[in-house]
Amino acid sequence: MVGGSAGRFRLPDMLDRYVTWVAALAVASCSGQLAQSESADPSEDDPSTTESPAEPLECPAEMVAVRNAFCIDRFEASRPDATDILAGKDESRAVSRQGVLPWEVGDDNAAARAACLAAGKDLCSEMQWSLGCEGSAKTVYGYGNDYEPQTCNGVDLFGVGSHKLLPTGTLVDCHSDYGVFDINGNLWEHVLGGTGATVRGGAYDCSDSRRLHRCDYLPISWTPLSLGFRCCLSPKAKGDSG
Repeated sequence: MVGGSAGRFRLPDMLDRYVTWVAALAVASCSGQLAQSESADPSEDDPSTTESPAEPLECPAEMVAVRNAFCIDRFEASRPDATDILAGKDESRAVSRQGVLPWEVGDDNAAARAACLAAGKDLCSEMQWSLGCEGSAKTVYGYGNDYEPQTCNGVDLFGVGSHKLLPTGTLVDCHSDYGVFDINGNLWEHVLGGTGATVRGGAYDCSDSRRLHRCDYLPISWTPLSLGFRCCLSPKAKGDSG
């Protein structure tokens, strides 16, 4: 033991320091200083969302780049033969086109993914969808943090009893800052590996569009009726010829 009271090893002091350290660690974790939430750094769970510092990502014309990491369809998926008044019958592949009725697949996540794969893409992952919705500013809705009843297609647009599904891209202000249209409202959207209870974005017939249209809302305990989807595309790694 070192001589003098200042040099003695005091267990209470050590315990106090330990408790203080643990408390500080917990606060830092909750505030995101040490452990970030999914929305803060989604690339931790999904490598395809990691921003690339390389050349700008080139996406097909019907898609937009998100974080220079992946491409996402501008519009909700539709059938190749869809029109502005008919949803079509051709289920060979999904297309992303403005001015046509989107494809309602119901509670069939596998069918949604198959349609995207047939188009050379894939169903958007949870993180890809979330990033495409919240935009670069990480907003509550694609268009901003405050609910706007006339911006996207929900029950508040036409009123209860008059709500209806709209052709893709009809509402020109309903998009995230990346240019992803109708990601709030119109149809709920399936995500990769999900179910009808993990769809996102809300729909035209949601009773509480303010809450259900949020980018972070998930049904979980119930399955909505009006279900669609959207496709994403991740760039191939160098040397990947598959």
